[in-house]
Amino acid sequence: MKISALVLLIFCFCPNSCFAAQIYGTLRDTGRPVGPRVKVEVTCGRSLYPAETDNYGSYKLFANETGRCTLRVHYQNQAPEIAVDSYRDPAHNDFDLIREPNGQYLLRRR
Repeated sequence: MKISALVLLIFCFCPNSCFAAQIYGTLRDTGRPVGPRVKVEVTCGRSLYPAETDNYGSYKLFANETGRCTLRVHYQNQAPEIAVDSYRDPAHNDFDLIREPNGQYLLRRR
């Protein structure tokens, strides 16, 4: 009885992020952090999970789904994207923004 009450309390008072998959990492452009407030989005199925970078180019978000997702970075009026996997355990994803000769950015894993 006590255990079931405890489990019920955890489900009632624990935010959804306790049961979500954490995706985190850093973004760099030419070896330097991209800086603060760069918009990062992860799309899993029909759900969108937004985040922004901090002063060090780090981002962190929680996705309720697991499996194959798409990470998109809104940077310099562009939105390069790359496939990432969402797990129940935290997933660390560091990326470099690579500027191609035509001026387009792409994301490459570090």
